[in-house]
Amino acid sequence: MPRKRTEEFLAAIVENVPEGILVKDARNLRYLFVNKAAEEMIGMSRSEIMGKTPRELFPIQAAELIEKRDRQLLERKQQLEAIVDTVDNPVRGRRTIAVRRLQIGGPDRESHLFVSMVEDRTGQAEVAAQTGVAA
Repeated sequence: MPRKRTEEFLAAIVENVPEGILVKDARNLRYLFVNKAAEEMIGMSRSEIMGKTPRELFPIQAAELIEKRDRQLLERKQQLEAIVDTVDNPVRGRRTIAVRRLQIGGPDRESHLFVSMVEDRTGQAEVAAQTGVAA
């Protein structure tokens, strides 16, 4: 498969997976990319998200939680077992999310990226709360 076609193919996959995918520059914590699912979860367009930091987008408690998770990621390199958190979204309200994260590159490399894969589990958490069954 030619390179351009491969890139288009991979871009189509990333854009259409049901998990939100967010890519952040680890040096300045600004978002570089979000897919369609991330836009829907956050309730903002990519033009509103990209180039901004969590502190510019979210309430302080949510931004501090994201920064805490960033520090944990720096220590571990990757965090593929989902961490489940409840966050207050300024557009969509309180959400239960499961996030898996990894680093690409590193502090001593040309690029250093944080990649987050987010699943919104709010509906599952609500059902579990109503039935008394863990999500």
